[in-house]
This record gives sequence, C-alpha cells and structure tokens, in this order.
Amino acid sequence: MQVCSAPRCANPPLNGYLCRRCAKTLMRDLAALPWLLRDLKVTISKQDRISEPSGRSGGESPLPMRIDPIEARRDLHATLAAWAQHIAGKLTGLPPGIVWTEIRLAAFLIGHMRIILTDFAAGQLADEIGNAVMRIQRAIDQPPEMIYAGPCDDCEWDLYAHPSRGEVECRNPDCGAVYDIAARRDWLLDKVEYQLATATELSKALAGLLNRDLTASMIRNYASRGRLTQHPPHPSKPREPLYRVGDVRRLIAEVAHEEIRGRPAC
Repeated sequence: MQVCSAPRCANPPLNGYLCRRCAKTLMRDLAALPWLLRDLKVTISKQDRISEPSGRSGGESPLPMRIDPIEARRDLHATLAAWAQHIAGKLTGLPPGIVWTEIRLAAFLIGHMRIILTDFAAGQLADEIGNAVMRIQRAIDQPPEMIYAGPCDDCEWDLYAHPSRGEVECRNPDCGAVYDIAARRDWLLDKVEYQLATATELSKALAGLLNRDLTASMIRNYASRGRLTQHPPHPSKPREPLYRVGDVRRLIAEVAHEEIRGRPAC
C-alpha cells in the first residue's frame, strides 16, 4: 500500500503523495510565516530580551544584530525559492516583475497546494520547509502566544492573532481582510459546541479562545461539584472522562458572572 512520502510518516496519502496530516502541517507552516518573520526582525535587531555571551574582549563592541537569525532567514528564503521554482516549472514559471519575498513565496506555494500534493517530491518539500520554519521559530526569543481565529472568509488562509488585540488581519498579501477577534472566537466555539474532549485537551484549546485561565484541574473540580456533566471516556483513554465544549463554555461564562456579582460595590 502506498504511504505518505514525507520522512518518518507511514499514513496513507491524500490525493497524491502527502497524507492529510502532513499536508495540513505544511499549510500551517507556510501560513505562520508572516507573524514569525515579524518577530524575527525584532530578534535580529536585538530589541528583545535575549542575553547572549559575546565571547569578545572588553575592547570590542558587540555586533548591532544577531547572525544566527539572519542565517535562519536566509535559509528559509533559499528553501522557499527553490521549491517555488520547482512547482512553477510545472506551470509557466514564476511570474516576472515581482519581488519574491518569503511571504510571497509562501503564498505562491499555498496557492498551488494541489500541484504540490501530486508532486513526487512533496514529502521532501514538506520536510525541508518544515525544518526551515522550525529554525525560524527557534531563533525567536519567547514568541508571542498566538490564538487560532479560524480561516479567512475571503481567501481561506488561517488567521492567528495576539489574544490582547481586538482585531486580526489576514496575512495573505493579496487579501488583508480584518476581523473582530471576539466574533471569530464565538464562531469557532459555535463550530465545536457539541465536541467532546478530555479536561487536558479542553484546557489547552479553550483558554485562549475564552480569554480566561482554564486548567484541567479546574474542569475536574467543577465536575466533582456537579456543575459540569461528565461523559464516558474514549476507549483509548479509559481513565479520562470527556466533557462537552459548549457545557464548559457556558459554565465559564456563569462563573465570570458570579465573580462580577460577588465583588463589593465601589
């Protein structure tokens, strides 16, 4: 039986040479580049909080920028450009007259995902791009916690936002649609209203969407006090009961309302 062509993956392929999981990972790697590169600029210019030993004598001045992040970006650009040229070879080549930045190269690859999936080198492409993106991630000091805000309604790029911001902008250079984060949170939560998950899974997935602290122990405590319904566990995790997303969402809203009412009047 044919398997996914990505290294260390034995899943069945999806309409070509990559499995569903590897294809989704490749899409997310490419879609994450706009905000990763923005944070990388901060790291390169030493505007973050990284402290690094210089290894220089007292009379030498430190360099005004970091070399490793620069090399990571150079490697990323070379990787994206090489694979974009490879995929463009199946068409009429890369369109001329365009400055092919990393973001535009990523957009080109995302736009031709169907061709990538049917290319015999799809596994190598996904692996090399994934490694280049991982190197960027490692070069960034304390990258900001981003929340997933669903796909863009216009171009279907994945939206990622800072939890503290009120709006999220699509990072597709040819789109730029802007959405209200609160509305996107509600849309995502409505989509998974009846989804069942363990306390650990819910604490990781919902804390950012609910914009509130939520731990697995909190969920279990609410259940033990009769405020949250437990459902039978999945056979693969017989010791972990399941909880419905919508139930947890409503309970957290109730608790927040109780806290507000319980505050002493000013």
